[in-house]
Amino acid sequence: MRVLVTGASQGIGRSIALTLAEDHDIAVNYRTSADNAAEVVEAATQKGSDAIAVKADIRDSEAVESMIIEVVDELGGLDALVNNAGIVDPDLATEIDDEQWGRVLDTNLTGAFYVTREAIPYLEPDGDIVFVSSIGGTGGTVDASYAASKAGLHGLTRSLAREYGSQGLQVNAVAPGPVDTAMNETILEHLEAVEFRGHEDLGTHLPEYACQPEDIAHTIEYLLENDHVQGEIVNVNGGMQFR
Repeated sequence: MRVLVTGASQGIGRSIALTLAEDHDIAVNYRTSADNAAEVVEAATQKGSDAIAVKADIRDSEAVESMIIEVVDELGGLDALVNNAGIVDPDLATEIDDEQWGRVLDTNLTGAFYVTREAIPYLEPDGDIVFVSSIGGTGGTVDASYAASKAGLHGLTRSLAREYGSQGLQVNAVAPGPVDTAMNETILEHLEAVEFRGHEDLGTHLPEYACQPEDIAHTIEYLLENDHVQGEIVNVNGGMQFR
């Protein structure tokens, strides 16, 4: 299987790429972290993967189109897409300016759509798409731009599953809770600053639910290997939230 992982130079994306590299060929997308991406490619290659690094700002539809063509040319096709790239810039709703709102939505939601739109013709009829969302997309959080972008991914996931599922394309999302990454530290600092309801004692409350990037990666691996999960938002949060 040939898999493109966006935002794969660090954090959850890096773990996804290296986990999948055990059995698949990987395209490691990055925006600015060329050295990190090269390190992921080297590590993936050592696992036996025919891995490549592909640079693209997913907010740029033309760059995305070029990236998909490059991946298909270099790997000989595309079988699965993991939309992982995302950012966070937390603030209270009344403090979020237009640029801030646009940057988060353009990366987390619109960018994911651009990549998916360009990839679908190569993924049909029996490929896989997995979106990396968040618990914030289902339960909300004091970060309107991030929560809105992730909730949008849930709608996109189910819409695509209905639109293309009958043709064999499998579309799902994974919604992590707290994950031990640098991005999560930014989120926690914001929650502490605004005294987010339900997280009054972050020092003892969140560690019970926090997971490692590998936990998300293995969940995605499962979705790529299982042909009978469709249109689902799979929670990976240690019981922090039930649906």
